[in-house]
Parts: sequence; C-alpha cells; structure tokens
Amino acid sequence: MSASVPDTAASERGALVASSYRQLAEIYHDLLSRDQLDHVLERLVKTVRHLIPVASILIAEAQTEQRQLKPIVAEGGWPDGFLNSTLPFGEGLIGLAAERGRPILCNDAHLDPRAGHVAGTPVGEPEAIISVPLVARGVVIGAMSLYREGEEASFSEFDFELAQRFADAATIAIENARTRAELRELGRRDELTGLFNRRGFNELLNAALANADTSPVGLVVVDLDDFKSVNDEHGHLCGDDVLAEVAGVLRDAVGGSGQVCRLGGDEFAVILAPASIVEAKIVAEHVRATLASRVVRLTSGEVRQQASIGAATTEGVAEPSAELLMREADRAMYDAKPERAPVTLKLVADAGA
Repeated sequence: MSASVPDTAASERGALVASSYRQLAEIYHDLLSRDQLDHVLERLVKTVRHLIPVASILIAEAQTEQRQLKPIVAEGGWPDGFLNSTLPFGEGLIGLAAERGRPILCNDAHLDPRAGHVAGTPVGEPEAIISVPLVARGVVIGAMSLYREGEEASFSEFDFELAQRFADAATIAIENARTRAELRELGRRDELTGLFNRRGFNELLNAALANADTSPVGLVVVDLDDFKSVNDEHGHLCGDDVLAEVAGVLRDAVGGSGQVCRLGGDEFAVILAPASIVEAKIVAEHVRATLASRVVRLTSGEVRQQASIGAATTEGVAEPSAELLMREADRAMYDAKPERAPVTLKLVADAGA
C-alpha cells in the first residue's frame, strides 16, 4: 500500500493564505490600538507590499462634494507634488472604482483605455493594476490601487481577494480617524456659538505660543458689559440669542486674522498669531467699534451690546506664557471697564512694571 504524496504546491499556498490573514489580523489589531491614521496606514502599506509585492501603491480619500479623490498615501514612483493633486471620479481605474463602488483587476492596464495616465509617470509600459473602492456604510470614502510593472506583471485572483481585505482595513482606519477627529473637534467647540470653547482656546493658544520666539502672539479679551441685565429683562433664551449674535460679530470683525473663542459666560477671546503690538490694537479697536454699531433685535426689544476690551502681546518678551498673556489681557480689559475706555492695551513685556 503506497503512502500518499503531499501536495507541495497546495501546502505552500495554504501557508501563504494563513500567513496573509494572520498579518491582516495584526493590522486590525493596530486599528483598535492606534489613534494616528498615518501610523496605521504606514503599517498597512508595509504589510501589503510584503504580501503582495508591488511597484507602487496609492490610497486616496474621497472628497464627495467635488467628486474627486485626494491622495493620502503614495508609495513608489509617483512624481513630485503628487500628494497635492486630485483625481476625478470616473477617470483612471482608481477613479472608476470610486465612481462605481466596485473593485477592478486589470492585468493589461497599459492596453486598457480606462486606465488613463498620471503626468510624470512612464507612458505605455506594461502594467497590472488592482483598484478597490473604500466603502463605509454604503458610501465610497476613498479608493486604493496596487501597481505592478513589466512584461510579466500580473495579479492573481488571490492577490485580488487579499487586496480587497486590506482595502477593508484601510476603510476602517480612515473612518476611525474621521470619527476621532470629529469627536476631538466637538470637544473643543462651544455648543451655543460654534466658537472654540475654553479647551479649544487653551490648545490654540499653547500651539501659537510654541512659535512665539519667532512670531509674536496677541490676545484680545472681550467682556460684555452688564450682560446680566439682558437675561433679567429679556430672558435667558434671548440672552443666548445675543451671545450667538456677538459670536457672529466677532467672527466677521476678525475674519481670517485670528481665532475667536468663547471662554465662558459672556467672555470671549481672540488669538492673533502672529500679531505685533500695533496689529493687536487695530483688531481690538475694530472689534469694539463693530460691536458698538450692531443692534441685536429680539422679539422682546432691541439690545445694543457694549463690551470692555483688553489686548496684550508677547512682542519683545523673552519667556512668554499662556498665563502671563492671559493675565495681562484680563488686566487691560478690567482697566477699560470703569471708564468705558475704547480699548486698553497691555504689553506683556511691561508686566510687573
């Protein structure tokens, strides 16, 4: 009775499949243990290129309203500046996969008119491409393409299947990153006004101060005068309307020159980076004048909300800090209150003088 001869090819394929899915499982573990999208995608790309050797790999995020893809990972022979480009839905195999929401395997991409061409890459060379949409809850959020080059270039059906599994992992990574980013943003926004809240203010101010040695930081503090009477005479709902209106006035007055925050109650702040002493004064005066000229119309009457405003700057300060800048801006604001001076400016460099 003869012994059975093991099928070496089948055994090797089984080992490859087991190894591939084991490494895929490790990628999913990374998705649960890491917060940073770039770290997860870097690990994913390395694993894909190890299991499915390719010349290039591209992962792009969908910008749905513009119907285009924005590259976020481009490994291989991509031209300089490619990550700053966009790829329209429906153009090229990756754009076609995104538009149709279906994966594509094309082992003769150089002969396929659907493949298109990326400027700055070789023209007409033999190439095989797998393009897979990244689909979350029925919506295309991106796409991934793998590329092999040369006369013998091709992908197997197993490569195609494995690429789709890795695309699922990329989808989860992007979705998790989006969700975390949205939650972080919600956590630093004021629900009533949509401005940055105290937490957001602290983060933004500390980030600005990290570069204060080369770019001076200005801070404008705005405190609404006698706001309690608005709540007492018109009710708290109308008071909320006034706060929301003031937030809009501040946004309009500051424009793109600073970050507007609501510190709490009827106190607001504007972070200016960079800002000289003169620039901080100009912004503060513009905010004061804009508020003074605006009438808030409520169902129970009209309110012209005045404010006391103080400004401070780190210009010329050897060791600026958030505490010092905030203290001096507050001091300037309180100096303005009794006499209703238009704006008081404190130079942080004068602190303690």
